[in-house]
Amino acid sequence: MKGIRLSVDLTKVLFLLMTAGLAACTTANQMIAFRSTETQLQEAREQAWVTCSSRMACDEIWNRTRLYVQLYSRTPISRLNDSVIETEAPHESGVAYFWAERTTDDSGTTTVRLKGMCRGMYASDGDPAWTYGICADQIRRAEMNFRGVVGEVR
Repeated sequence: MKGIRLSVDLTKVLFLLMTAGLAACTTANQMIAFRSTETQLQEAREQAWVTCSSRMACDEIWNRTRLYVQLYSRTPISRLNDSVIETEAPHESGVAYFWAERTTDDSGTTTVRLKGMCRGMYASDGDPAWTYGICADQIRRAEMNFRGVVGEVR
């Protein structure tokens, strides 16, 4: 009887070790995926800008930016002026909202940048929250397409 009891206990121990190992592997894979997506989001953010020099060209890009923000955001624009376009933060998690800013440097070159965020994307510790994947996809798509849609004005 003692031999049987030992094999049952050993089986339980092996099962628990395998389960813990799988859980650690899953968590490690999730963090690798998170870091990869964060890198993709950073690359998208770095692409989400256009420049212009003349007032007329910049006004046209700014108008296109407003239309673009309206297209990608499910919440309405809450602030709109010559330097900021901002949509309302959504009440529910998993919905991206956007803002754009227009700045001019000392040389007279104006840069228009698009930025996105999503309520519930990150947990309080900075790790991904349950809506992270949905949010990251919405933001990445909008930021990656920004330059191609808004484009340079000739």
